[in-house]
Amino acid sequence: MAQTRTDPRPRGITDQDVWRAADALLLDGQRPTIERVRLHIGRGSPNTVSPHLDTWFSRLGARIADPQAFRAPAADDTPAPVQALAAQLWDTAQALARGQAESRALEAEALQRQAQAAADDLRAALDRQRARADALAADLDALQRAHAAAQATAQAAQAALAERADAHARALADAHAQRDALRAQAQADVAAAAERASAAERRAAADMDRERQARLLAEQLARDARAERDQALAAERARSQAQFVEQVQALARVELRASALQERLDRVEAERLRVRIRERRGAVGAGVGSRLRGNDGGGGRGNDGGGGCRP
Repeated sequence: MAQTRTDPRPRGITDQDVWRAADALLLDGQRPTIERVRLHIGRGSPNTVSPHLDTWFSRLGARIADPQAFRAPAADDTPAPVQALAAQLWDTAQALARGQAESRALEAEALQRQAQAAADDLRAALDRQRARADALAADLDALQRAHAAAQATAQAAQAALAERADAHARALADAHAQRDALRAQAQADVAAAAERASAAERRAAADMDRERQARLLAEQLARDARAERDQALAAERARSQAQFVEQVQALARVELRASALQERLDRVEAERLRVRIRERRGAVGAGVGSRLRGNDGGGGRGNDGGGGCRP
C-alpha cells in the first residue's frame, strides 16, 4: 500500500472538515456551534469555520429528508476510490448511529421504569412522613400545653422582675437627672470659658487687625509720599527741561540777532571803508591835480624865458 506523504505545514479548514465535525456533534446529541466545531477539529478560526457551518445548516433539512444526501460534500479533486470508501464509512457511521439511537431508546425505557419505581418509593416514603408528621403534631400539642404553663410561670416572674426593674429605672432616672444637671453646669462653665476665650481672641484679632490696618495705612502713606515726591521731581525735571529748552531757544534767538547785527556792522564797516577809500582817492586826486596845475604854471614861465633856446 502506497504511503501518503504528509505536508508539515497545517492544512486549511475545508467544508469536509466542518461537515464531518458538525455531523459527529449532531450524532453525539450536541448542537453544532462554531466553538464546538473548532474544538472538535482542533484548529481553525471562527471567521473560517462560520461560513462552512452556515452552509452545513442550510443543507441540513435536505440531508435529513434524503439519507443519501446526508453526507459531507466531497472535494472535486478526491479520487473515486476514496469517495467510495468515504461513502462506505459514512453508511457504517449511520448504521452505528441508528444502533446507538435504538440502544439509547432502550436505555430511556429502562430509566423510565426506574423512575416510576422511584416515584412509587417516594409516594410510600411520603405516606410514612405524613404519619410521622401526625405523631409530631400530637407531640407538638403536648409541648404547646407545657409551654403555656411555663409561660404563665414566666409571666409571674416577669411581673416581679418588671417591678424591680421599675424601681431600678427610677433610681437610674434620678442618677441620670443628677448627671444631666452636673453636665449642664459643666457645659455652662465650659461655654462661659469658651466665650471668654473667644472674646479674648476677638480682642486680639481686633488689635491685630488695627495694627495691620495701621501698617497698611503707613505703607499707603509712604507710597503716596513717594508718588508725590516722584511727581514733584518729574514736574521739576519737566520745568527744568522746559526752561533749558526756552534758554536754548532764547540763546538761539540772541545768536541770530547778534549774527544779524554783525552782518549789519560788517556792512556799515564796509561802507565806511568804501567812503574812506573814496575820500582818500579824492584827496589824492586833488593833490595830484594841484601839483599838476603847479607844474603847468612853472613850465610856462620857463618857456617864456627861454624861448630863444628852442628851435
